[in-house]
Amino acid sequence: MIRRPLNLALLAVLAATALAATLAKTSNQAGQLASLSTTSNVESAALYCAGLGASGSPAGRVVFFNTADHPRTLGVRVDANGALSKVRSIVLAAHATTSVTPTGPGHWYGVSAVTNGGGVVADVLNESGTASVPCVDAGYTNWYASGLSTTVGARAYVVLYNPSATAAVTNVTLFTPSGFSAPASFQGISIGAHDVVALNLNAPAIDVANIGVHVRVLRSSVVVTAVQESGLVTTFSPGSVGPTTVTWFPRVTTSNGAIAQVRVANPSASTATVTATIGLAPFQPAPETITVAPYTTGVITVTPNSAVPAHGYAVVRVRASAAIVAGLVTGTSSGVGLSAPNPPASVYLVSDFTGRGFDAVSATNTGTRPLTLAVSVIGSKAPPRTLSVAVGATVNLRPLVGAFRGRSIVIESLRPDLIVTATLPTRPAGVVMFAPLYGG
Repeated sequence: MIRRPLNLALLAVLAATALAATLAKTSNQAGQLASLSTTSNVESAALYCAGLGASGSPAGRVVFFNTADHPRTLGVRVDANGALSKVRSIVLAAHATTSVTPTGPGHWYGVSAVTNGGGVVADVLNESGTASVPCVDAGYTNWYASGLSTTVGARAYVVLYNPSATAAVTNVTLFTPSGFSAPASFQGISIGAHDVVALNLNAPAIDVANIGVHVRVLRSSVVVTAVQESGLVTTFSPGSVGPTTVTWFPRVTTSNGAIAQVRVANPSASTATVTATIGLAPFQPAPETITVAPYTTGVITVTPNSAVPAHGYAVVRVRASAAIVAGLVTGTSSGVGLSAPNPPASVYLVSDFTGRGFDAVSATNTGTRPLTLAVSVIGSKAPPRTLSVAVGATVNLRPLVGAFRGRSIVIESLRPDLIVTATLPTRPAGVVMFAPLYGG
């Protein structure tokens, strides 16, 4: 079953009447967007968060944001490996945020929350606010990632969190440039009720630059987050729910001094021919193509690449002859970070939880027809702004709402053909990706 990071259809609270009225001027299907509000009256909702650790691991916090126009009560539970759980109740005002910082015994943490109604979203942030991953509304039975590294100066973890009251059992397999691996210690992993298990990939895969992972859950379901530490950089990756033949990376840096790679894992028995088309107007770089053998991994370098000019952000579309899993690696010589592709959806939420704003926020139409978007600021009485995005086009949203500093922005479309991508302010530009929340 496909699981998404968050069901943003819960954003009942986004002035649906004004949204429908605004879109009605440009589309006779406006009611479809307004209908997103119908699930906001749910009696309760759950969120699950994984990836945070204690001393020596990526410490940080979970930020809860109430998008609703009414207060919500949160029952928050902090679980840790080998330690007792902590439970607390939080009342969260309308359009307010609050943070929970896991502390105490244990080396890795999982956080779960139940709310008395819809509209609450959550994000995991490291201490510096440079790494984020959305909390999810359900566990996974299959989970994939690509691009993890255990080279010198790098550590990679797969964090498994079981928020349920019964034990879960998983098998974890790895894909590397040299082939398939199923370490004995990664098979039949039992994760107790409300427990966390962190798998250190450096033990079975020593000095490997591109590791793909498949987590298969044999009993129950689990929440999974990949943690990559590379030099001075720490990142969280939500991974992917399954292989695909088409993957979009709409905001890939080509700045001088930046590193950008698409790292591919082929989890199938078929050889995959993988081609990356790099859109970088007014330039027209030739497509980059690699062949990835069954159960192995491969790399497409976007920058530094003599065939790709240093000219801001590129739109990279990856097509493969067999279903693959792709991840984007960006950074500098000081360290690189890993991010997973955002899937096409109909609703995205970009929230500036750190107050730093964003360098770029873009919307991409992956469909076969023009896409009408409505862009709203949560808590604002201003009507949504609308725009049309051509087929295959990527547009910059900053002219509509500025640098997003301190704001929470909802981008909605009539069809699930939308990808929203954001980067944090950095130099060189675009080397730190932000994982927006999505749904629908």
